[in-house]
Amino acid sequence: MAVNVVEYFNKIQEEGLKTLKQTQDASLAAFNEFRSFSKELSDKPGTVPAIENLPTPTQLVELSFGFATQVLELRKAYTLKIAEMLVETQKQVENSVKSAQQPIVKPASK
Repeated sequence: MAVNVVEYFNKIQEEGLKTLKQTQDASLAAFNEFRSFSKELSDKPGTVPAIENLPTPTQLVELSFGFATQVLELRKAYTLKIAEMLVETQKQVENSVKSAQQPIVKPASK
């Protein structure tokens, strides 16, 4: 079995770039929302927007740590998937090495 290393690395890079672009697009969308909010304030000077559902300091801490917990859970799940892949790869390598170490039995000559 031949492995095309260049194709393998190209695929990894493409996936990484696609994910990075999705992250950047989400970030740009959030900044665009903030820009729209700022534009509305500048278009109507002297107006104060109604602030709804302003969190208390305790709620703000809970929201922040809730988000941090979600990020950590996401990273943990990702890392566990990598670990599982490594375990499977290790098993495959061990099996290949065992197979390669077995002597080749030649058929008896007649």
